[in-house]
Amino acid sequence: MKPVRLMLIALVAGSLLSGCAGTLPITVGGDCHNKTLPMLLDATDMKTLFHDMALELCTDKCADRQSCAPASCQNETGGRATVMVTDFADLQSLVPSQSGMLMGELMRGGLNSVCCYKIVQAEFAKYFKLSENGLVVLTRRATEVKKNEYQQPEAVVGTYTYLSNNKVLVFARKMDTETGTISKMVTRELTYSCGGSSVINYTVK
Repeated sequence: MKPVRLMLIALVAGSLLSGCAGTLPITVGGDCHNKTLPMLLDATDMKTLFHDMALELCTDKCADRQSCAPASCQNETGGRATVMVTDFADLQSLVPSQSGMLMGELMRGGLNSVCCYKIVQAEFAKYFKLSENGLVVLTRRATEVKKNEYQQPEAVVGTYTYLSNNKVLVFARKMDTETGTISKMVTRELTYSCGGSSVINYTVK
């Protein structure tokens, strides 16, 4: 009987262990190791993100509107305001990657639909740079910029950086093209949580 009894004990113990293993919680919420920036952005509601950023960059008379008719966003001369908008450049390389180009398109779309701006696309590398203080300035004199195809008084310049496996920072600056003065700056910090091979969720602040 002893061999039978030992076998029964082994079977009971095995079933208990397998039952416990099946109910162990799956760890989630950790850093998103080995996740590329495009993978994180693919799990992000990018349109809403840039819609909200555009809303903050609008002029005061339109900032409290979800949308506005072109006539309600006229500039002092009676026409719709026009701004230059760059693709978003990586703060490390200062080059717009595919993700930066996507951010630029969404920013232009948001500014056009939410703020009623006419949009001119500008080249970050050609006209802007980051100073040692981290500010965006014109790389050429304002008088030279005025002589070329970019004859607009304002620009929205975007940058981003990908930090610590699960954090992305996005910056948009609205600036005067003549003086380089930044009139408004909008920042978003996106923090991602991952489980296994999937992005579980993210927060925006």
